[in-house]
Amino acid sequence: MAFCTLSVTKLKNNFLLMHDLCSKNGASLNLVTKFCLSNPKILHIFTEEKNATFATVSDSNMENFLLLPESVCENHALCLIKTRLSDIKRLADLPPYARPFRILVSDEPLLDAVEELPVDIRPSVVLVAETGDLKDGIPVNQILPIVRRHPECPIIGVSVNFSCLSGLLPDKATVELLADVASQIKDLKGLSSPFLSVGGTVIHTLLESGEINGLVQEVRCGEGIFFGYDSSGGVALQGFESGALTLHGEILEVRGKDTSINKELTAGHTATGSLAARLGGFRKRAVLDFGILAARSEDLRALDSALHFAGQTFDFTVVDVTDSSENYQAGGSIPFELNYASASFVMMNRYIPVQITQ
Repeated sequence: MAFCTLSVTKLKNNFLLMHDLCSKNGASLNLVTKFCLSNPKILHIFTEEKNATFATVSDSNMENFLLLPESVCENHALCLIKTRLSDIKRLADLPPYARPFRILVSDEPLLDAVEELPVDIRPSVVLVAETGDLKDGIPVNQILPIVRRHPECPIIGVSVNFSCLSGLLPDKATVELLADVASQIKDLKGLSSPFLSVGGTVIHTLLESGEINGLVQEVRCGEGIFFGYDSSGGVALQGFESGALTLHGEILEVRGKDTSINKELTAGHTATGSLAARLGGFRKRAVLDFGILAARSEDLRALDSALHFAGQTFDFTVVDVTDSSENYQAGGSIPFELNYASASFVMMNRYIPVQITQ
């Protein structure tokens, strides 16, 4: 059976690095766990960390909060970072411990829905700003008028997503602009302090520089902690560890095969609708028990550098092991390092169990 391993040591190292970096900049750390569906087993790795504290856990799907132990929900604020109107309408149906404490919102009908909720179950609302990413977000010059139009809505501040859709990188000027908006929301609402939440591991560079020290109250981060990488910036994070999550595919067979293809007999497409590769020669191949439905090969890195992918179907992966010095056998396994995309697929696959390792 294919399975996924998580290294506690690597994850804690990355978590502490990001936690301390946020603290140096006067911000708290919001742990984004949407890729793993807020798996309680994974959250426990961070909950038990004694050298750092974090107050908030974020997910894109409210249903995942129902899977968390009530003790976790009591000790951490639950934040919904992809809020639907239907989510708000269902809040009253959730047990109190699983209701999000805070939601991110980018359109007024959702604010109307919040105001229709009983006062005692209304979550705090953070307005998402559009600063060029072209995903969800309210134009900055419309945020304060919206706040004024919704005096009964518990709006506490503003948030921003960087580089999610457009690749637009964060800059100090944008953060300063939003910090000013957050300050004005504080004054309009009579709050004790402003609240600006910035999202994405890509903010790491600005945190390292110290340029936004004191401007941001919260940093939302997932990829940097779990993978030690910044996809938006296209770089590994210095000091952070990669390879914390590994997929192990069980070997179904190892066999030498003549990869020469008779073009006249292979006029059709593969199971995925693509054209078959035109190879040639006798190659040794291993067939593994996962396919595209678990993880795409382009999002995997074989830990054995002598291997290369020969192809995938929806439930099989074939790797060429001709040049490897390893003695691969049926029943054994071959490990692959996961990235954000492949790990997300793996975590959604109920046939791939998660094992916690040191």
